[in-house]
Amino acid sequence: MQKLLERLFTICLILSLLLAFIMVVTQIIGLLIGNGNLMIQSSEMLTQPTIVLAALFSGIAFILGYFPSYQETRKE
Repeated sequence: MQKLLERLFTICLILSLLLAFIMVVTQIIGLLIGNGNLMIQSSEMLTQPTIVLAALFSGIAFILGYFPSYQETRKE
């Protein structure tokens, strides 16, 4: 169970950071080319999935803190 949660944590973390990075890069591109619609659309499309993934990996991290073997590996 712990290994599964650790993998889910890693996947959610990477996807959340990737979506946030894509959103920022798209907004910068929209700013450089002067396309306000591109900036707004990227924000509208990517904000909610990014926040949901961040909430998931935060919840998984909280749950992992209750595994005794996980607490032992974090102290070393």
